[in-house]
Order: sequence, then structure tokens, then C-alpha cells
Amino acid sequence: MDLSSFLMTLLTSAGASVVLSAAAVFLARNWISERIQQSIRYEYDQKLAHLNAELRAESDKNSLLLKSSIEREAERLRFVTASVSQTQKVAIERRLTALETLWDCVLATRNNIPAVMSFIDILTVDEYKSMKGHKDFQALVGELSNEKIYAMYKDNVGSRERVRPYVGEYTWALVSTYQSIILRTALLLHMSQEDEKKLNWHLDSGINQLLRSALTEGELREFDETKIGKVGWIQRKFESKILAAMQIVISGEQFGEEALRQAQRMEEKVQQLKDPRSDA
Repeated sequence: MDLSSFLMTLLTSAGASVVLSAAAVFLARNWISERIQQSIRYEYDQKLAHLNAELRAESDKNSLLLKSSIEREAERLRFVTASVSQTQKVAIERRLTALETLWDCVLATRNNIPAVMSFIDILTVDEYKSMKGHKDFQALVGELSNEKIYAMYKDNVGSRERVRPYVGEYTWALVSTYQSIILRTALLLHMSQEDEKKLNWHLDSGINQLLRSALTEGELREFDETKIGKVGWIQRKFESKILAAMQIVISGEQFGEEALRQAQRMEEKVQQLKDPRSDA
């Protein structure tokens, strides 16, 4: 073999070795990389499985705690609901009983209106004074006395006071004002035996103060324009207002601020005239 052939063979062998060595290094590197990736993946899978197990355990624990909390809350709500329902039932029963008692007071006022007031209610306001000398009028007004009027007032106040907490201030004040008007009218007619000016009971300042505290401007004009049957007009108007107020109480609704302010005004006027023997 000449020198050139020898060198070619040597170079060829060296190149092959380099190629083989490079291939071996590449394969080894890939193998090592794959093993490392598999090891990392295995470790990751292990940690992920452990984490999932911890999360499931924590979730199960929280679910049990939440379930237990919900059950306790539901039980508490059932107890509260039952208690409230029973309380509401008792409150409703007391409210209805109180309203019935208050309406009995209204009926008692209607039934106990002195006969002389029914007598003058068939007259016009212009005829009031001419009745002072009428024998029937004298007989009817003679049945009145301070003691009888005061007894009516005292009994009515006692009945109203017992039910006041359950019927609402506005309802209570309406009944109180209504009864005060009727009682004061009876008192004025009784006093007319000595002072005929008292026959014009509808012009009395006390009566008008009570009316203004309870009625609207339109209702006051309607009262002024009524020339016959003024007592009956007052009865119908106040009984209608009282029934409407009672419906609000029965429904469980609340009276507005204006109604409460009006109730306060009515009560103030009643207190000013609370003694039917006074000449206010």
C-alpha cells in the first residue's frame, strides 16, 4: 500500500470513529434526558396524587363542617320561625280582642247618646234656640245631669285605656275624640237650661277644636254646610274613620308619620277638655 492509500484509509477510519462517537454521545444524552424527564414526571405525578388526596380530604372535611353548620342554622331557623309564629298568633289574637273591645266602646257611645241629642238632630241649626221653651225638649234635657255625663265619660275612658297598646295610637285617638265630642255636646245641652247660647253646641270652641284635630278641611266644610242632622253626621263620619283605621290594624300595616302626628294633636285636644264638667 502506498502512502496516499494509507493516509486515506486512516482518515476514513478516524471519520467513522468520530461519527460513531458523536452518535453514541447523542444517544446517551437523549437516554439520560428521557430518564431524567421520566424521573421528574414520576415525582410530579406522586406529588400531584398526594396533593389531590389532601385536597379531597380537606374538601370532605369542609363539606362535613358546612353540612353540620347548615343543619344547625336550619334548626335554629325552625325554632325562631316557630317562636315568631306563636308570638304573632298571640299578638294577632290580642289585637283582634282589643279592636272588638274598642268597637264596643263606639257602639256604647252610639247607644248611650242622650235622647235630647236625637231630638235636636231633626231640627235645623236655626231652630235650635226656638226649642228652649219646647216642653219635649225641656223634658229630655232634664234627664241629663253632670253625674250621668261624667259616668259615661269615666266608663268609656276605662275601656279605651285597657286596649290602647294593641289598637294603634291613631285608632285610639279617633275613638277618644269621637266620644269626647258626643259627651261635650251632651254637656252643652244640659248647660243650655241656664244658658241658651249653649244650644248652638256646634259653635262651641271646644267642639270645633276636637273636630279640627280629627277632620280634613273638606270634611270640616261639609260639617259646616250640614244644616240638619249634625249629630248624625258626626256619628257616621267618625264611625267610618274608626272602621278604616281598624282595617289597617287588622292587616298588620303601620300608620304613617302624619297619622301619628294627627293622633298626637287629637290627644292634646282631648286632654284639654277631658273633664266634661269644665266649661272650656
